[in-house]
Amino acid sequence: MDFNTILAILITGILSNNYALVEFLGTGAVIENERPHRKSLIIGACTTLVMILATLITWPINKYLLQNVPYLQTLVYVLVILVVVELIHIFTKNHVEGYCKVDFMKFAINGAVLGLCIHNGHYDFLPSVVMAFAVGAGLTLTMIVFSSLHEKVDEEAVPTSFRGLPITLLIAGMMALALLAISSIVF
Repeated sequence: MDFNTILAILITGILSNNYALVEFLGTGAVIENERPHRKSLIIGACTTLVMILATLITWPINKYLLQNVPYLQTLVYVLVILVVVELIHIFTKNHVEGYCKVDFMKFAINGAVLGLCIHNGHYDFLPSVVMAFAVGAGLTLTMIVFSSLHEKVDEEAVPTSFRGLPITLLIAGMMALALLAISSIVF
């Protein structure tokens, strides 16, 4: 795999194939994001780590064990993701406990992680790992942008019926349209 292929996978995963805004996977962690920038960055980095580790584990399982029993794929992937999240929680408990005490279960039930594992089963190993990193970076970028936009939205200037979730969904829709416009220009 050459540098141009890796760069194309990174740009695709971060921008044009952003799982939170374009694919609508893992949107709960992004839409409900009222965290400061640093906490959003830590949660995004932990989600990226979960995506990479889950891809490293599920790709060989899918390739060598689940070829004849594809109906077990989702169940096996969910179990692997839960084990990966618990292991990360055990190893990072002392360092990030104050930041994501409740958020570790959100990593485990994040639809982006499961969707990525299912989606990556169709590719070779190295592109799958690069895609896991790119999708995690795109999710992190989206969380940071949402946290900064959440701070800048003046709730008093927004009409009453659009306050809260409706304005957040409108912002998400505009960001998705912007990413689609970027992807049509780039590709």
